[in-house]
Amino acid sequence: MSGTFSDWAPYYNYVQNGMVDGNFASGAFTIIAAGPPRLSNIGGSAALADMLNEQAGGSKDRQIVFPMGIVQNFSLSQSRSFQRVWEIGSERSYFVAGRNMGQIGLGRIYYHGPSLLRVIYAYYQDLMPPVLVKSLWQNKGAEAMSNPHDVFIPPGYENIYLNLASDLFAQPVGMLLLLRDVNLNTLGALYFEACYVPNHTWGVDAQGVVIQEQAGIQYERALPVQVASLSLISSDNAGGANLNTWT
Repeated sequence: MSGTFSDWAPYYNYVQNGMVDGNFASGAFTIIAAGPPRLSNIGGSAALADMLNEQAGGSKDRQIVFPMGIVQNFSLSQSRSFQRVWEIGSERSYFVAGRNMGQIGLGRIYYHGPSLLRVIYAYYQDLMPPVLVKSLWQNKGAEAMSNPHDVFIPPGYENIYLNLASDLFAQPVGMLLLLRDVNLNTLGALYFEACYVPNHTWGVDAQGVVIQEQAGIQYERALPVQVASLSLISSDNAGGANLNTWT
């Protein structure tokens, strides 16, 4: 919208100016990746931002997160509790803010290679026998693991992790959400720290042709990552799209 409500002309103006035709965001240009539980494990958000700002994600020796493929759906839900307080002698009320909680839902097709739980824990490694857990790729998070837990109950072997009772899943991991538009311009990034998997389902039916996986994930906090992204869209950078009158 132009500067004030008095400038608004619904016959001639969009409510939100600065929108470029054909430049939109979609699931095809959104990537989800697994990584270490805390950004501090790998040098803070600046190290992750440097990797994301490099062409093609940077060199392989600087990779911090592992892209999760064959994901069909991703949902992020957040809630904050509020307590409403009234007082005797008035109809007015106050709000006292409570705690914030968030959770993630992942739906995935098992096509080939690592299963969903395996790829969520892609960064993790335990090289002490008898249970060996190898990371899916050599990464900085595994090298600087803050809690090198020795796994006793096997989560599975090789590509297939299905045993949620394993003590591996009592350890946290991290998750990255990176948003881009169809022109591959970065819109923003968010890193979820200290993620745990409280529930996981794996299903197939006699008439189905694919194996489906779902996981519910709870995280401790979400940290925005400041990456090189598009500037704020407003009427100041509308690029000539803001026309108050017919021409």
